[in-house]
Amino acid sequence: MRGAVLFIEEMDHKRQLFPLVLLLVALLLVFTAKVLFDQVTSWPARIFDSASDQAYTEVRKIRDAFVDLFAVQPKISINEKVVDDQAKTALQLAVLSRDIAVTRDAAQTWLGSTKTIRLHATYRVKAGFDLAQKLEVDVVDHEANIKVPKAKILSVEPLSIAVEELRDGLWNKIQPQDVDRELTRMQELARAKASSLPDDAEQSFQRLLSQKLGDLNVHIQIRPDVGVPTAK
Repeated sequence: MRGAVLFIEEMDHKRQLFPLVLLLVALLLVFTAKVLFDQVTSWPARIFDSASDQAYTEVRKIRDAFVDLFAVQPKISINEKVVDDQAKTALQLAVLSRDIAVTRDAAQTWLGSTKTIRLHATYRVKAGFDLAQKLEVDVVDHEANIKVPKAKILSVEPLSIAVEELRDGLWNKIQPQDVDRELTRMQELARAKASSLPDDAEQSFQRLLSQKLGDLNVHIQIRPDVGVPTAK
């Protein structure tokens, strides 16, 4: 008889525990479902955050590359949204330079009297980009789309000038302006001899950036030379 009573009590105890077990199982299922739902719904955001972090890493890499190579900081965008504006650190970006030797022989005859000038000079010609126009980089899917103005000769600087001959005519004497005129012409000759330098500068610009940026695809877009408007 006592065994029967104990059996009945045990069954009552189990019946009392059964709803509690069901409640715990239901709570566990709800919690599991919520965790899965949060994972699924947050997945696009996490993917976006990961992509965004990668893009900002690429922006820093591009900025550092420009500073290291050319000591300038361009305007940088991610999908056309500006994240780093162009720093006003330089007016020009010189990419290549070439030393050009020029010799000038000039003779002028007046009333049968000839004066002669012979000059030799070496000029350093620099080519690159005028930063009065924007230097812009747009980062899209591991690609760096770089917009630059057309490269041009930025400067022609004399390194050395030697006067090899100054010979007066009998009454046709050499004047200071004669020498100045020939020096101007020599500078123009040096510029003409370096006419291919801007194209070489554009190619060098892309090659240096491609090497520096490694896994990023670098695309250079040359803007047409529209000139810079003058202030009124």
